Amino acid sequence: MSTLDCDVLVVGAGPAGSAAAAALAGSGRSVVLIDAAAHPRPKACAEYASPRIVEELRHIGLADEAWKADALPLRGMRVIRGADAVEVAYEDRDGPRLAWGVERTRFDAALARLAVERSAQLHERTRFDGAAFDGERWRVSIGGYRAPGEVRARWLVGADGARSRVARGLGVERPVRAPRRIGLVAHYEGVAELGDHGEMHVGRSHYIGLAPLSEGRLNVGMALPAGGRGGAETRFAAAIEELPAVVRRLAGSRRLSPIRGASPIGHRVSRAAGPGWMLIGDAAGFIDPFTGEGIFRALRSARCLADALAPGDDGAEERYRAARRSAFAAKDALTWTVQGMLAAPPVLGYALRRLSARPDLARRLGSALGDCRPATDALSPTFLAAVLRP
Repeated sequence: MSTLDCDVLVVGAGPAGSAAAAALAGSGRSVVLIDAAAHPRPKACAEYASPRIVEELRHIGLADEAWKADALPLRGMRVIRGADAVEVAYEDRDGPRLAWGVERTRFDAALARLAVERSAQLHERTRFDGAAFDGERWRVSIGGYRAPGEVRARWLVGADGARSRVARGLGVERPVRAPRRIGLVAHYEGVAELGDHGEMHVGRSHYIGLAPLSEGRLNVGMALPAGGRGGAETRFAAAIEELPAVVRRLAGSRRLSPIRGASPIGHRVSRAAGPGWMLIGDAAGFIDPFTGEGIFRALRSARCLADALAPGDDGAEERYRAARRSAFAAKDALTWTVQGMLAAPPVLGYALRRLSARPDLARRLGSALGDCRPATDALSPTFLAAVLRP
């Protein structure tokens, strides 16, 4: 069994892990990046990214041409519940902003390549098996295809998603009590009249997102109540049939991929950092993908980590905690507000009608959900009263 030594071991080569590895390696840290799969690999993801991913990708030095050629610009998302609908668009102080349909197979691979170009060592088909910390360094057991067996690192970074083995191994994973949903995703082609925006169709107990991708493809992703009967194929088809507007959208289309799933949606941890370790991306906890923020949040949390480690190891844990609070606390509160409306469909329908009649408020809310303006702008009592008043 061989041993690797490094400053930072990053577990998970998705957007969060690869972005963190690229930033840290670019700053002179020795980085080992491992992933249980190998690029390119499909992910069960809505593949709809909020506008601010552009700034985050430029911040770590990924050229626009390295990812935009495989991405589709979108003017926003239309949220639909029966006869009620509202356009969710984005703008910042410089004007309108675009969201992006990103095909994760290519997007993730581009970020992993950047990390390698920055001198991070990438080991694919390599799993995290466990770790021990002596107060100064980690001894991490890894296994899999041609894995070295052990990595010794000053910092252990968990970026391995919502089923994080690192979070579980550290003892900080917590059960998801609410909302409890499962996610199912598939790609389609041949869907007309849906090329420049996405749609979110909300039913009585589930919702379905339609996110256009490049090359005429469409991501069909849904969140369903946990604990239902039937397999993925049965539940996927039944969920579509319950929403006539989705049935009409998909009429004449062809499914291109198997149905992929993630159960349950959401992830909870008691804390995102401790002595010698940090969690980023979905491994650090996330609520629900309805607001389309997952990829931005992954990239932003990677920047929080890189900035926390930039001044040195001393105090990095506290700096990372503070950076996460500043970046995500208000947005989490807004996301929970949206979740409350999803749990009360009549309230959601009423809010959609009010927002449709008040487009300035709809743009303000969309811009906050899309990270183009502070989330607090959509949380103030004045704003909420303006949305909900008759």
